[in-house]
Amino acid sequence: MLFDPLLLSIALLSVTLGAALQSLTGIGMAVIAAPVLILIEPAFLPAPILSLGCSLCILNTVRNRQNLKAGNIRLALYGRFPGVLAGIPLLVLLPQPILMIGFAVLIIFSVALSYHTAQLHQTPRNLIVAGFFSGLMGTTTSVGGPAIALVYQNSSPQQARAELGFYFLVGTLMSLSMLGVAGQISAQQVSLTLQMLPAVLVGFLGSIWLDRYFKANYLKPVIALLSLSSSALILWRAISQM
Repeated sequence: MLFDPLLLSIALLSVTLGAALQSLTGIGMAVIAAPVLILIEPAFLPAPILSLGCSLCILNTVRNRQNLKAGNIRLALYGRFPGVLAGIPLLVLLPQPILMIGFAVLIIFSVALSYHTAQLHQTPRNLIVAGFFSGLMGTTTSVGGPAIALVYQNSSPQQARAELGFYFLVGTLMSLSMLGVAGQISAQQVSLTLQMLPAVLVGFLGSIWLDRYFKANYLKPVIALLSLSSSALILWRAISQM
C-alpha cells in the first residue's frame, strides 16, 4: 500500500482522471494513469494496472451494453490472437527499443493518414488489422490501445465506449489469468489495486456528469491526441533504454 499522503493523492488523482477520460472516449487509463503509477511504485506493473483497467471496463461495458455489437469485437479479437503470438518471437529476435520506435512511428503515421487522406471505420478488414497490431503492440510494448482505438475515431462516443470497453475487458482478463497461473500476482499488488479502486469509481461516476458536455465531434481529436501521447511515451521509453 501507499502510505505517503502526497504520493497517494497523486496516484488517486491520476487514476480518477484516467478513468474519467477512458469512460468518455474508450481509451485513456494507460496514457494518463499508468506512467504516474509506475513512477510512484513499480509494483503497480502489470497486475494492478490491468486489474484497475479491467474493473473500469466492466463498469463501462455494463453502462453502454445497448450500443455493443459483438460481431465487431469478435473480428478484433480474431486479429488480436495472432498479433499476441507474433509478438513473442519479435521480443526474442529484435531489441525492444527498436520495436517500440517502429510502433510509435506507425501510430503517428496512422493518425496523420486518418486526418489527411483516409476515414477509418469499423470494417471487417480494419477491425482484424487493428486487432492484430493491438495484440502485437500490447505484447511487445504493453501499449496496445491506440491501434484499436483509431478504428473507432469516426464512430459515436457510445459505440466507442461500449466496444472498446468490452475488447479491453476480454484482453485484460486473459492477461490477468496468465499472470495468476504464473504466480505473478503478489499480496502487495492486490493491496495496491484495492487502494486505487475508489478512484476508478469516482472517475467513472464523474464521466457520467461530464458526458453532457462531451460532443460526438470531440471523439476523433481526443483519440488522436491520446494516440500521439502514447507514441511519445513509447518513444521516450525506447530512447531511455538505448
